[in-house]
Amino acid sequence: MDVKYAPKACYNGTSGDKFYQYTIVEEASRKRFIYAYKEQSSYSTVDFFRRAISFFGYAPNIIQTDNGSEFTYTAKTNRIHPLDRFCQSINVQHKTIRPRTPWHNGKVERSHRNDQERFYNHLQFYSYEDLQVQMKRYLYRSNNIPMSVLGWLSPNQMQQKLRTEVEKIKTMSEASCNECLPFSVSHH
Repeated sequence: MDVKYAPKACYNGTSGDKFYQYTIVEEASRKRFIYAYKEQSSYSTVDFFRRAISFFGYAPNIIQTDNGSEFTYTAKTNRIHPLDRFCQSINVQHKTIRPRTPWHNGKVERSHRNDQERFYNHLQFYSYEDLQVQMKRYLYRSNNIPMSVLGWLSPNQMQQKLRTEVEKIKTMSEASCNECLPFSVSHH
């Protein structure tokens, strides 16, 4: 999970607001969820993570972030960061990368580069609401672009393939358990 500043050059509105794109990438399928906020804060982070869980239909086992203040407290403190508190409440492990090593968050960093090339370099938006509408359309398109790393499947196709494989394994597992014959132990 990471945050990208929406470039000022794309904004043709009059409010003077800044906008931030939160991004999370599902590891296996590379499916992404993005959402815009007017602030980069722990409140926005927790709200975004809740929306991501709803979008994907499940909570991940682990999330990985950089050490930004929207994700973690960098100074030693006894306080628990709101993101960590939320993660603990839903049994998700929150890992942070080592400071100044953005390549350890490579998938989301690469997705931000793609966003710049495919979206922001061609985007003009007039309000926060307009940005949200355009971002939602872009997210739909980007999750349907085939990727070489996925064997030329799109993230949506890969997610469906993985779900099908998991269901097949569950079915095979249940079938093999049903075939187990009960046995009795005799004592001599």
